Amino acid sequence: MRVLIIGAGAIGSVIAKILQSRSEFEEIILADLKQETAQRMIGNLSGPAKLTAIAMNANNIADMKKGIKDVKADLVINATLPRFFLKIMRATFESGANYMDMATDIGVANSRAGDRIHKVPIDYQLEQSDAWKRAGLAAMVCWGADPGAVNVFARYAADQLDSVDRILVRDGDNASTGGFDGLVSLWSPDTFIEEVAYADALVWTNGHYERVPSLTRSEVWDFPQPIGKLRVWAVDHEEPQTLGRYIKCNECNFMISLSTETVETMRVLKKLGLVNPSPINVKGIEVAPRDVVTACMPSPNDHRIQSGTNGYTCIGSMVIGEKAGKRYGHYIYNMMSHAEAYALYGVTATALQTALPPATAATLLARGEIKEKGVFPPEALAPKPIMKAFTELGFQWNEMKKEETPLLLPLLA
Repeated sequence: MRVLIIGAGAIGSVIAKILQSRSEFEEIILADLKQETAQRMIGNLSGPAKLTAIAMNANNIADMKKGIKDVKADLVINATLPRFFLKIMRATFESGANYMDMATDIGVANSRAGDRIHKVPIDYQLEQSDAWKRAGLAAMVCWGADPGAVNVFARYAADQLDSVDRILVRDGDNASTGGFDGLVSLWSPDTFIEEVAYADALVWTNGHYERVPSLTRSEVWDFPQPIGKLRVWAVDHEEPQTLGRYIKCNECNFMISLSTETVETMRVLKKLGLVNPSPINVKGIEVAPRDVVTACMPSPNDHRIQSGTNGYTCIGSMVIGEKAGKRYGHYIYNMMSHAEAYALYGVTATALQTALPPATAATLLARGEIKEKGVFPPEALAPKPIMKAFTELGFQWNEMKKEETPLLLPLLA
């Protein structure tokens, strides 16, 4: 299989490094706006000589179609910013290739708390499913860590229960980043601000969607050691968009750990209008306020962040339901060390956690073990082969399944 990865950042380059060592892939092409950017990332990788760098504009459908056809890609992996997703998906479809991404563009549906929600962002992708099926192509959406691996975890846990009440997706990190005392994000600062402060959090409850005002709902969650208890906050994320549709449940929500300083900073930025992505006129110049903030933040690709981040990150799904008349909490998670991820791949655990699931899915697709066509998220597939492949590719997971007790539940504030 020939794979084109669009986006030569930390995640795209790690996916390339993982795939180049696997026999299922004939060639991996790494694309970025400038060919030298992709070439520089390839120069940092070691392994079999089957990597190629090209230039590609993710904001130009015609340019992407030409590039996809020129390299004869069987699969396009989208490792860019969410704002380009629908364009890349269209270019891939019109080029006759399969598609994969690690998130969706939550900015395409701007409903707010209190609004009646008719459409959520993932609908703009899922509604294309029939066309992809007719073309005999697969579009595998939201195949990162969260969303992605946690969706597989939730499906795996849910399949072992008779009924599901709640699906609680939790993301916790106790990282410290040496040399930086300002606002730091270990993934795209633009996406971070969009999810945490700009958009209201989406939740699935009693068969419908609702929005919770950003930075208003939190709880203390007891993550496995060596992380322990952290305060997590409801922010906008992809998991509730699909899990409630594919797994019958009463409630699904996502929460992520944020420090008190980060929450306070994001609240101030929001009040000042600095999380706004739309351009405003500043002394005759059109500029998006959010772009000013992100320009002042360090890039997650900065070598000092990659090498200087310590601590652990944990992603997981708690599925609460019933089995044989008893109520259980089934928790599945991945714990990863930032220092160990850097030693292995030269990136933080955040980047490695996000890169391993799509690399796994690409491997299963290349083997012919993923046969489905159309547009689908991870939880639409049988989870056991994916869980087995996670282990094979080094994405380790652990599970705890116990009759539900207060210790299995979050410590409510």
